[in-house]
Amino acid sequence: MKKLTFLVVSVFCAGVLFSGCTYKNVALDYKHYNAYSNYIGGNRHYREITPIRACASGFIWDDCKEITSEALKKLRQKGQIVGGDGVIDVKWERDEEKVLMPTCRKEWGWFALYILPGFGPWTQKACVEGVAVKFVDKK
Repeated sequence: MKKLTFLVVSVFCAGVLFSGCTYKNVALDYKHYNAYSNYIGGNRHYREITPIRACASGFIWDDCKEITSEALKKLRQKGQIVGGDGVIDVKWERDEEKVLMPTCRKEWGWFALYILPGFGPWTQKACVEGVAVKFVDKK
């Protein structure tokens, strides 16, 4: 009976190790990216262009703030490509929901398999979406 219990617990722990993930929230100053977390857009008048999305990833030991900054930078660049000069309604992906706080997802299962080719450095990821806008007033 003890062996069976140990086996069940071992299989459960291995499953958590190879499929588990955790999240880390960080604080970012959006004004450096001309981005806003809501539709008000800093009380400026704008014209919506299109929804955009960007992701950044890194190693498990990388700083989450750097990864989220890179994702927001990519989002701003995508907005500029479509003719925008700002991003509104910025939301971060967290499983099936969208959140306001910049978030990194650490995928521990991929970290455990890092010794295998093709399984790194996608162990920590941040994805962000928003709406590219063209501001019609000058700031």
